[in-house]
Amino acid sequence: MKLWKGVLLLATIVVLGGGSFFAYRVIAKRRDLRETLLWIDQTYNPHEGADNLGQGHGWEIHYLNKGNVEEITEKFNTTVTLDADCNVVTRSETLPVGVYSELPSVTTYKFNLRDIDPNSITIKTYDLHKDVFSCADPEQVKLYDLNCDNAEIEFLTRNGATSINEDRVATFTKLTGSDHESRSASKTNKGWWVVDDVPYSQRLARALKHAVELCGGQGSRF
Repeated sequence: MKLWKGVLLLATIVVLGGGSFFAYRVIAKRRDLRETLLWIDQTYNPHEGADNLGQGHGWEIHYLNKGNVEEITEKFNTTVTLDADCNVVTRSETLPVGVYSELPSVTTYKFNLRDIDPNSITIKTYDLHKDVFSCADPEQVKLYDLNCDNAEIEFLTRNGATSINEDRVATFTKLTGSDHESRSASKTNKGWWVVDDVPYSQRLARALKHAVELCGGQGSRF
């Protein structure tokens, strides 16, 4: 009888110990996710008094040389909102300058990090001061003397599912009344964040992948 009581006591200790260890892992995982999402928000989005001078890193500005004058042709700004349930809202704004001076727009992308394939996260770099923007080809970089100082972090959903909700509002600045706005909604399997600093984009991509994995995101099967 004493032997059975000892076995029962030992089994109880093992079960309770295992439960405590599991609970600790859950708490540690939640804390890790919270810290990762906070780092993304504080470093990528605009914050007054921050190291990035409150401007954020989500800027993409295209230029075109006209004689000796360099003019802005396109200007975009991206911000992201993240919560503890792994929901993300990406807000991409096309500012009313250059070719979009009469047609600014705001597009929002809503998705959950668990729906993203962590292995799909890639970085593409650009030179936005010249007609040739892509820096993927080393020969073009050398030929056109590209300064690859801007980047886009691209990512795909798991198995290509159209689980990213896209809502766009375009404003016709020269029109009035109900016709001055155009609204559209769709679904897509691709998202991206623009980044105005290549070294930072590499850190941001690692943080994004880490957050996706903590949220349960898995690689595509096909």
